[in-house]
Amino acid sequence: MNIKDRGNKKWTSLMLVEHRKRLQELKENEGQLEKPELDEQLKAAINYKLIKAFEEKLKLEIIHFKINRFKKNRGYLAAINTKDKYILLSQNHKKEKIFLENLIDLKIL
Repeated sequence: MNIKDRGNKKWTSLMLVEHRKRLQELKENEGQLEKPELDEQLKAAINYKLIKAFEEKLKLEIIHFKINRFKKNRGYLAAINTKDKYILLSQNHKKEKIFLENLIDLKIL
Protein backbone atom coordinates (compact mmCIF):
# COMPACT_ATOMS: atom_id res chain seq x y z
CA MET A 1 0.00 0.00 0.00
CA ASN A 2 1.58 3.25 -1.15
CA ILE A 3 -0.15 6.39 0.10
CA LYS A 4 1.20 9.74 -1.01
CA ASP A 5 0.84 12.19 1.87
CA ARG A 6 0.58 15.87 0.92
CA GLY A 7 1.56 17.18 4.37
CA ASN A 8 -0.13 20.42 5.39
CA LYS A 9 -1.54 21.01 1.91
CA LYS A 10 -4.52 18.78 2.63
CA TRP A 11 -5.46 20.92 5.66
CA THR A 12 -4.94 24.42 4.22
CA SER A 13 -8.52 24.70 3.00
CA LEU A 14 -9.66 24.25 6.61
CA MET A 15 -7.15 26.71 8.12
CA LEU A 16 -7.62 30.38 8.76
CA VAL A 17 -5.26 32.89 7.17
CA GLU A 18 -3.77 33.65 10.60
CA HIS A 19 -2.95 29.98 11.12
CA ARG A 20 -1.15 29.74 7.79
CA LYS A 21 0.87 32.90 8.56
CA ARG A 22 1.84 31.55 11.97
CA LEU A 23 2.92 28.18 10.48
CA GLN A 24 5.09 30.04 7.96
CA GLU A 25 6.69 32.11 10.77
CA LEU A 26 7.41 28.94 12.75
CA LYS A 27 9.12 27.33 9.74
CA GLU A 28 11.28 30.44 9.18
CA ASN A 29 12.35 30.68 12.85
CA GLU A 30 12.86 26.95 13.37
CA GLY A 31 16.68 26.94 13.16
CA GLN A 32 17.31 30.13 15.13
CA LEU A 33 18.74 29.95 18.64
CA GLU A 34 18.75 32.36 21.56
CA LYS A 35 22.01 33.64 23.01
CA PRO A 36 22.43 32.27 26.56
CA GLU A 37 23.14 34.61 29.47
CA LEU A 38 26.36 33.85 31.36
CA ASP A 39 26.69 34.30 35.11
CA GLU A 40 29.50 36.33 36.66
CA GLN A 41 31.54 33.27 37.72
CA LEU A 42 31.63 31.91 34.18
CA LYS A 43 32.57 35.34 32.81
CA ALA A 44 35.42 35.57 35.32
CA ALA A 45 36.65 32.08 34.36
CA ILE A 46 36.59 32.98 30.66
CA ASN A 47 38.47 36.22 31.41
CA TYR A 48 41.14 34.31 33.36
CA LYS A 49 41.61 31.78 30.54
CA LEU A 50 41.84 34.57 27.96
CA ILE A 51 44.57 36.38 29.86
CA LYS A 52 46.50 33.15 30.50
CA ALA A 53 46.27 32.07 26.85
CA PHE A 54 47.38 35.50 25.64
CA GLU A 55 50.36 35.73 27.99
CA GLU A 56 51.55 32.17 27.40
CA LYS A 57 50.60 32.05 23.68
CA LEU A 58 48.43 28.95 24.09
CA LYS A 59 46.04 27.54 21.50
CA LEU A 60 42.34 28.05 22.23
CA GLU A 61 39.02 26.60 21.24
CA ILE A 62 36.37 29.28 21.45
CA ILE A 63 32.62 28.79 21.24
CA HIS A 64 30.78 32.00 20.46
CA PHE A 65 27.37 33.14 19.32
CA LYS A 66 27.11 34.57 15.82
CA ILE A 67 23.92 35.30 13.87
CA ASN A 68 21.56 32.94 15.75
CA ARG A 69 24.07 30.07 15.72
CA PHE A 70 26.88 28.73 17.88
CA LYS A 71 30.24 28.82 16.14
CA LYS A 72 33.44 27.02 17.19
CA ASN A 73 36.89 28.37 16.30
CA ARG A 74 40.44 27.29 17.14
CA GLY A 75 43.50 29.47 17.08
CA TYR A 76 45.78 31.78 19.01
CA LEU A 77 44.93 35.15 20.52
CA ALA A 78 46.48 37.90 18.43
CA ALA A 79 45.06 40.79 20.49
CA ILE A 80 42.65 41.68 23.27
CA ASN A 81 40.96 45.06 22.87
CA THR A 82 39.45 46.05 26.21
CA LYS A 83 38.24 49.45 24.98
CA ASP A 84 36.03 48.08 22.21
CA LYS A 85 35.56 44.72 24.00
CA TYR A 86 36.70 42.24 21.37
CA ILE A 87 39.49 39.74 20.75
CA LEU A 88 41.34 38.87 17.57
CA LEU A 89 41.71 35.15 17.03
CA SER A 90 44.48 34.18 14.63
CA GLN A 91 43.96 30.97 12.68
CA ASN A 92 45.84 29.92 9.54
CA HIS A 93 47.04 33.45 8.73
CA LYS A 94 43.51 34.87 9.09
CA LYS A 95 42.27 36.96 11.98
CA GLU A 96 38.70 36.92 13.19
CA LYS A 97 37.18 39.57 15.43
CA ILE A 98 35.03 38.09 18.20
CA PHE A 99 33.19 40.36 20.61
CA LEU A 100 33.54 39.47 24.28
CA GLU A 101 29.78 39.66 24.82
CA ASN A 102 29.33 36.81 22.32
CA LEU A 103 31.74 34.38 24.04
CA ILE A 104 29.99 31.29 25.36
CA ASP A 105 32.83 28.97 26.32
CA LEU A 106 36.60 28.79 26.06
CA LYS A 107 39.04 25.86 26.30
CA ILE A 108 42.81 25.98 26.41
CA LEU A 109 44.20 23.21 24.23
